[in-house]
Amino acid sequence: MFPGTPRTIAVVIPTFNRQERLRRAVESVLQETRVPIVLRIFDNASTDETERYARELAARDPRVAYVRNASNIGAHANYAKALDSVEAAYFVPLADDDYLLPDFLHDAYRIMEAHENVGAAVFVTETRTDGGAIGMTYPEHPDKIRLGLVNPHEHMRDWLTYGHYSWSSVLWRSTVLAEVGAPYLHVGLPSDVDFQAQIFCAHPVYIVNQLGAVYTQHDDQASMGYDLSHIKSWGALFKRLDRTVLDRGLFPVEEYLPLRAKMQQRYRSIWNIAAKEELDSRQLVSSASAAGFRLGDWPLAFSLIDTLAAKSRAPGPDGIDDTSVLLLPEDVIAESATPDRPQGFLASVLWSFKAASAVIASAKSTAATKERALSEQKTLAAQLQQTCVSLESSLADQIAQTATARAETDAWRAKFEAVDARVSALQGKLLFRILRKLRLMRI
Repeated sequence: MFPGTPRTIAVVIPTFNRQERLRRAVESVLQETRVPIVLRIFDNASTDETERYARELAARDPRVAYVRNASNIGAHANYAKALDSVEAAYFVPLADDDYLLPDFLHDAYRIMEAHENVGAAVFVTETRTDGGAIGMTYPEHPDKIRLGLVNPHEHMRDWLTYGHYSWSSVLWRSTVLAEVGAPYLHVGLPSDVDFQAQIFCAHPVYIVNQLGAVYTQHDDQASMGYDLSHIKSWGALFKRLDRTVLDRGLFPVEEYLPLRAKMQQRYRSIWNIAAKEELDSRQLVSSASAAGFRLGDWPLAFSLIDTLAAKSRAPGPDGIDDTSVLLLPEDVIAESATPDRPQGFLASVLWSFKAASAVIASAKSTAATKERALSEQKTLAAQLQQTCVSLESSLADQIAQTATARAETDAWRAKFEAVDARVSALQGKLLFRILRKLRLMRI
């Protein structure tokens, strides 16, 4: 443990075989001379020039201390050791491949000194490649989140919606470590996300839309190790998040679940990366359970169960199939029983969920088909009704026209009959006979 002066910033850098990157990180810290700083380098038994460089640096600069592990204890254990060493008022866990930008420590320190109730001062981190190409930022949308002093309720709404921060550009108050508790990194590779969630649920923060650090993207970084094999870590992270949010009453359930779903969607592609090594049967079951029950990624859960069903069954620890007794309702078992059904209680539950989901999906598809057919029938009926209305209108017009024509015919017939009657009356007259005699009239 390293005693730190009150109101001092402790920057801790866990490292392994990255002497050149470490040099850049160290120099970015030590250039700040306006605020009290101690720098702790935790070497995880590097085999390059890290030890020589760090010891020479510590001999020259009293702000620097160097700790070397006798053997490599693993990256997470080394990080936990670094965090456990913090006794200063504030701290920054700086990755050895990242580096701070000028003014970050100074400006963040002033914020923390001015706001005693703030758990962290959060600045923006910019991603860059070794070639200098600029990528995204953490937070991803600093223009959309609340800035300045933000309480846990409002801050977590933004954090769940827009994503976590790179903790290299966060100055933490050391008392917040109690919220996480040793060993501080509880869920494996995504422990930095869990670390933030646990603290942010409990403490207000001060957020500044100003660059504080650079996150270097390269092939050798830890985040490149994410794949399906870490899905249980993500499940554990969400389990801890659920408990903290609900125990603290940070959100009503109906408000929290949509926010949680946004966070799940953001990280879904990470745990869907194919595992670099094949998962055994037990790993497939536990991963499917985490995917479905904790992360709501049922397509992935069902895919893993299908993979399990295709594997040959392995005997349990006692030499027999330790999953032969199933404690499910008989009708459920019978309904979903197939030759390729995996054995095991949890695997069978997940398989039954898959079968039930397939039945529900089929029922929804059938219902949708029937609904479309009904809609088409309704449309056809409406068209027929419209046609009938048109025909009725046309028939009425024709009937009216026929009646008019009949009336006109009757009128002409009456006129003709009147003329004919008059002609008949004139035929007996003398003039009429003379005209006929002279062939001047022919009737």
